[in-house]
Amino acid sequence: MRLTESERQAIRAAGLHHFGVTPKLFGSRLDDATRGGDIDLFIPGAWPATEAVPRRLRFCAELATRLGERKIDVLVDDGHSSSAILSVARAQSEAV
Repeated sequence: MRLTESERQAIRAAGLHHFGVTPKLFGSRLDDATRGGDIDLFIPGAWPATEAVPRRLRFCAELATRLGERKIDVLVDDGHSSSAILSVARAQSEAV
């Protein structure tokens, strides 16, 4: 996992604060042999859009404050949708 301990702490704290769960990392940052790439985060659960959207916005704003300008993609699980990216995130993610 290519995140510093301070990045991991910031992501965990923001996830617990805004969603009550620890976010999971997926994508290229899981591979220690690669370089670069954005931070792909998955928020597990079953979040209706009316809750997920404002929580995601506040979560992203907090991460921007704590981590600075970084490319961060956040997927929030609604528990019902299926797509290729959600399938990957659900199957190949690790707690931050």
